[in-house]
Amino acid sequence: MSKYEILTIVNGNLNEKQALEALQPSINVIKHNKDFEQINLGIKELAYKIKKFEKGWYIQLNFSTKIPNEINEFSRLSKLNNDIIRFLIINLDHDYGAKAINNPKKVKKAKKQLSIYKNKIKEIEKQKQILEEVKAAAKEQEVKKEEEK
Repeated sequence: MSKYEILTIVNGNLNEKQALEALQPSINVIKHNKDFEQINLGIKELAYKIKKFEKGWYIQLNFSTKIPNEINEFSRLSKLNNDIIRFLIINLDHDYGAKAINNPKKVKKAKKQLSIYKNKIKEIEKQKQILEEVKAAAKEQEVKKEEEK
């Protein structure tokens, strides 16, 4: 059974009751799951306009399911509903959970990114050291010039 999290943004021009009613057809597809949880995060100002809307109702849905068609149906209904501005579906097990930790491809990719990051840090430290040496040499030259005067 996979765990999912869906974050939806509903038209901010609606009141809270209307926003929940607009989302209801999509929610009905997944609501029957035993650990279904709906979290109303309230109305928020959008960072930028989406479909000419400046604010939206944020509603988070958490649930588990074995049926991938439920996700597809939720997505289809959400795309057809004009009051749903955006939605994001995340499979928590696949992207972040135990399956991701045990996935050899993801582990290999993470190790490769870590080694690249460590190499970049080493390069930056070398450049800082060289810069310090150059500054020290420049100071020595200034001191010598002042002594000559």
